Amino acid sequence: MAFAHYILPALALAGTAFAQCSNSGTLTIASSADASQLASCTTYSGSVAIETGLAYPKDNNGRQQVEVTNVRTITGNLTVTSAVSLSRLTFGSLQSIGGFELGDLTVLSELSMPELTEVSQLNFTALPALQTLDFGGRGLTRAESILITNTGLSSLMGINNLQQVDTFNINNNEALQNISLQVTSITNALRIEANDRYQSGLTTSFPLLETATNMTFRNCSTISLPALKNVTDDLGFYGNTFEIFSAPNLTSAGGLIFVDNTQLTNISLPQLTSINATYQIANNTELKQVDGFTKLSVVKGALDFSGNFTEVQLPALTQVQGAFNLQSSARIDCTSFDELSSNNVIRGKYTCLGLRARPGGEGTGSGSSGDGEGEESSASQIFAKLPAVVGGTLVLAGFLQMIL
Repeated sequence: MAFAHYILPALALAGTAFAQCSNSGTLTIASSADASQLASCTTYSGSVAIETGLAYPKDNNGRQQVEVTNVRTITGNLTVTSAVSLSRLTFGSLQSIGGFELGDLTVLSELSMPELTEVSQLNFTALPALQTLDFGGRGLTRAESILITNTGLSSLMGINNLQQVDTFNINNNEALQNISLQVTSITNALRIEANDRYQSGLTTSFPLLETATNMTFRNCSTISLPALKNVTDDLGFYGNTFEIFSAPNLTSAGGLIFVDNTQLTNISLPQLTSINATYQIANNTELKQVDGFTKLSVVKGALDFSGNFTEVQLPALTQVQGAFNLQSSARIDCTSFDELSSNNVIRGKYTCLGLRARPGGEGTGSGSSGDGEGEESSASQIFAKLPAVVGGTLVLAGFLQMIL
């Protein structure tokens, strides 16, 4: 009986503690009492949300601060949205979260989670006052998905030591000047676009990245991919300001696209052997020579080049399964490509045009060129003019016969 007298209250207390640290729904923090309940747990099994209308005291500027201690793991999501007076959020011991969402927090300027190393999904949107991330010296090392958009962040210090990520999307962060990650693979998609509005463009570096599924870069001033070997789907560059692009170890890509990179003068991909979809170079106004693809052998989609080229060299090309379109505003020699077309190396529709007033993409080969005639190819120029010469000779001969 004495055993029951002591053990039953202890079990009841343990059951109460377990109930406080587990919730099939969502624990809502609206007051310091709610935060204290969460702080009584080292692991919280469930999701946590911070109330939009917080019952926390405000400072002289009408700002509120939320601090939660002790809890190390939240198995579900941590969500904070539209708490318009929240200026500081602190989870001093938190190491792991299922999902982490911050959104529409217009005055949040301090985010402190010095022990955080792992999240499943991180989604930061509309945080204009947040300039830095305090994720401690080590920072995040693992994440499935990261989206950071429309924030005041000037750097991504705190997530720059990521070693594993599936999806990485950083866009419309006007103060962001640099991204450097240590990941070796990106299994879904990487998108970097419309950052660093007030400077010359974002600098990006992925020194250890070897494989990726899909990569898109826009509005970047430098892009460094020294270890990249393979991109399964598209590798695309749009509207960047770099002058030189090099990926010295890239051997294959799904699609390869360079469009509207107005300062680009040189592309060097010396180990690239195959492109499994579209290969497009368009409207890169300073790119005069395309000669950095010395080993490219197979293009399984269309090859579509338009711009101001004076020289295009693809010496190892053995197969283009789709259309071949090369149009330039300058005079260009198509002899080698005529031969490839004649030998069925190029299996789709073949177009090679120089002196075009408006060089265009695949399907725009008809129409006038800069001099009113254009250069369909070196071979076609010669043979297209022969009928006119022969015809003229026959007419002249007939006329002479009549008058003699």
